[in-house]
Amino acid sequence: MKNIIFSLLIISFLSSCQKENISTGTNADDAFFLKENGTSLPIKVHGNIASKKMLVIVHGGPGGSSIGYRNQYVIDNIEKEFAIAYFDQRIAGGSQGSVSSSEISLFKSDLKKVVQLLKSRYGTETKMYIMGHSWGGFLTPYFLQDGDNQNLVKGWIQVDGAHNYYKNDSLTREMLLFNGKREIAANKNIDRWKEIVDYANAHAYNESLDVAFQFNRYASSVEELIGEISTPESVLENRIGLVRMNKVPITSTLSNLISSALIIKIDRQAYTIPISQNLNKLKLPTLLLWGRHDFVCPIGLADDIKKNIGSKDLTQKTFEKSGHSPMDNEPELFWKAAVDWVKVH
Repeated sequence: MKNIIFSLLIISFLSSCQKENISTGTNADDAFFLKENGTSLPIKVHGNIASKKMLVIVHGGPGGSSIGYRNQYVIDNIEKEFAIAYFDQRIAGGSQGSVSSSEISLFKSDLKKVVQLLKSRYGTETKMYIMGHSWGGFLTPYFLQDGDNQNLVKGWIQVDGAHNYYKNDSLTREMLLFNGKREIAANKNIDRWKEIVDYANAHAYNESLDVAFQFNRYASSVEELIGEISTPESVLENRIGLVRMNKVPITSTLSNLISSALIIKIDRQAYTIPISQNLNKLKLPTLLLWGRHDFVCPIGLADDIKKNIGSKDLTQKTFEKSGHSPMDNEPELFWKAAVDWVKVH
């Protein structure tokens, strides 16, 4: 449910190639599938395989897709630095399989199999870095805390992630109230903000999951009201071009999104999983990338990670003109922070 608006903009691909066609150079263009636990997950690998470094993107949603992270700026600049693996989660993007296979633990095991498959194809010497955004920011620490999974990767990048749903809802409510009252006092978008403030005053963040999801919907919708957030026109233009270039299966993508986020509501299960309490298990290098004006997953979640994580190698970068998706709002600054960090690690 985190980042449904973003997920609706991000639609995925479905393509295949022969397994023996494995790239080894600087301009990989590989496509294959992981078939696991009753589903088929499409994976695409682009970029500089020869660098022996690979970023594995864990997309938002639930029900989102990976292809929205591969815009023209990434193609022209970031994929020259290292390889990027884009995969669609079960019941998301171009994945196929039974929608009944929605147990949240399957997402964790899928992610492990994806990393293992990538290592098998591109060599165990290839250093893996895992980047989770929004709902993917829940799945990545969920995966890393399990057993010795963190030994499979060299670093964790958390981008506006939803690792603690109860704290997330509390912070979102507080942020809606604070900004709503400020905007009303400034005589800006009064009717819209009054609706939101009245709702937040009438409901506690932990009143029910339906209330929590309503806070999330409000959070997704207010970014257009915040003047401090920047969104380059090229971002929206590139979406259309990328959909065409990757021959996106729009019907299956939208069907998966509706099933994951609006019917099954997979992330309801996330409320029962204590991620914050187990962050002390994580010892690997960690990079926190956050939009200052993120209402969906407020920056206070980064503070929670810093307070609880066991890693001594922790870096944070805050983007002052960004909301929930700094890779869209401030792409050059966002990717520079990510690339510089990967180079050091």
